[in-house]
Amino acid sequence: MILQSLVAYYNRMQTEQLKDVPRPGYAETLVSKCIVLDLEGNVILVHDLTQEQEILNKSGKKEKKRLPRRMLTPQQPKRSGRRPEPAFLCENTSFIFGIYNDKAGSEYRFTASRDLHEQILRDVCDPGARAVLAFFSKRKLGLLDYGEVDTSSLLDSGNIIFQLENESAYGYIHERRAIQTAWEAHLRAKTNTSSIGQCLVTGEVGPIARIHGNLEGFGQDKPTLVGFNQNSFASFGKEKGDNAPVSEAAAFKYVTAMNMLIVDKEHCLNIHGDKLLFWAERTAPLEENAVSILMQGATFTTEPESDVEATRKVKSVAKHLLDGTRPEELGLDVDVRIFVLGISTNKTRLVIRYFYENTFGQLVDRLQRHHRDIYIEGPAWEPEHPSFRKIMLETSIRRESWNVAPPQQVALIRSVMNGTPYPNSVFLAMLTRIRAEAAVDAAAAINRTRIGFIKGYLNRINDQNNKRERIGVKLNEGETSVAYRLGCIFAILNKAQSDAIEKVNASIVDKYLNAALASPEQVFPSLLAHSEHHFSKSKKFYAKKLLLDVAELLPKEGFPKTLNAEGQGQFMIGFYHQQQVFFKGKDKTNKDELPNDASATIDEIE
Repeated sequence: MILQSLVAYYNRMQTEQLKDVPRPGYAETLVSKCIVLDLEGNVILVHDLTQEQEILNKSGKKEKKRLPRRMLTPQQPKRSGRRPEPAFLCENTSFIFGIYNDKAGSEYRFTASRDLHEQILRDVCDPGARAVLAFFSKRKLGLLDYGEVDTSSLLDSGNIIFQLENESAYGYIHERRAIQTAWEAHLRAKTNTSSIGQCLVTGEVGPIARIHGNLEGFGQDKPTLVGFNQNSFASFGKEKGDNAPVSEAAAFKYVTAMNMLIVDKEHCLNIHGDKLLFWAERTAPLEENAVSILMQGATFTTEPESDVEATRKVKSVAKHLLDGTRPEELGLDVDVRIFVLGISTNKTRLVIRYFYENTFGQLVDRLQRHHRDIYIEGPAWEPEHPSFRKIMLETSIRRESWNVAPPQQVALIRSVMNGTPYPNSVFLAMLTRIRAEAAVDAAAAINRTRIGFIKGYLNRINDQNNKRERIGVKLNEGETSVAYRLGCIFAILNKAQSDAIEKVNASIVDKYLNAALASPEQVFPSLLAHSEHHFSKSKKFYAKKLLLDVAELLPKEGFPKTLNAEGQGQFMIGFYHQQQVFFKGKDKTNKDELPNDASATIDEIE
């Protein structure tokens, strides 16, 4: 299903001409430099083709960096082993100049590249072809010295292309019609030597791809989706791609489709090393944008477009969908099928994390439910609808991307797509980070994203167990859960301390949170006894109100000895809910509204 869906996407893009789709034999390649040649093959100039782009660094912060330009070039071969195949008119210095880390490798690479270009271009009547052949004939292995021409930048560059002097208007040498004709004839000759079989993807009989193409966008790794690089993977005496016959045409189409999706920000999300690709079975730009919106949550942005009206419409759809509006009310097609593919790389092998196919309406239901489940009232500066990336950062040490556990991330996205309970491992990771960080910075540790996810986890568990109880988005004074009420008491005691002491070296949360979560029976009586001093220093009517709140929240059956993980989650939600009441100032009570017996002390309410 994955390959069939990708081939269908390529065919649609080509038929509808919505994008500049590479035809067979060509691919979008990252290019760093351009060597300008004269008609005799002499190097005249070296152009830098890199572009300044805004990217996310490993810490998730935006930074500007010069990156190679993406260009349509002759397709580069799949490479492996000690004798890699050279590419045509788009190569690196190890092949063009023979500059490599060992002498044998340098000689092989340079000779192989020179021979390939001579084989393809020797009968071509074109000045660009003659210039390239002259360039290779004058080359000396490992030499990168052209007198007055500065070629030092080529040493650390990526792919290099060629251009004729004073012919920039005609494009690059690989774009010249005569040279493209020669390249395509060379490809047809290679195809004639391929084995013939029935394609597993299309069902058509044709040349079978022996080695499938590389996927871009994974740094130095050039993974393949289908490959047989060890004899143990083969069977019935078959070799390489014959073990799972995919035609060369289908292999080219699915690889090209994946590469188009990977480089398209509107169809690919990068989430801590994984790539999440999504596309529709037919032209549905608004529906595809809607999926991107719900995947990214509060981090959703639109690229600058010339069509201001289209951008405005996308932003309007984003707001309404995140607020829970049904897609059909926005004029979106709920029946169009959407495909979601999660991938990552393991060196040269691609890993399929998950593949999800459903109607747009069903997918939106799952994603909107996810945003409802993790929503909780909180400060405006914290994301109301956190993205997958933000949620997973909250599970990692120091909120660093490389500390995110890939299995947890995969399990989280699967649970959202399937509408099942959130993974227990992510829930426990949230609790662990809160306990570990609270003593250093309680406000940062106990934040909206973490508590919202804990709330969503517990509610989904209750739904699975057919329990009617659901934890709300704000303080529930009628909540009967002992753990939740203990969290509220803990927040009240912490508030009383902060009101009584202007500069607290170590707050109650800093010192006692872990102990309160682990052994409430031992910690709370002591905290209540020591808090009487704090209440006595607060404003009288406010102190009385807080004391009454504590009295109402104290469990009649006494404090529990321990709290399990779910109980600790309820504790943290109760603490957070009560804190938000204090922050918003909505719980201010006039002295005249207090009952006559509101002068209780800690000793009396115990």
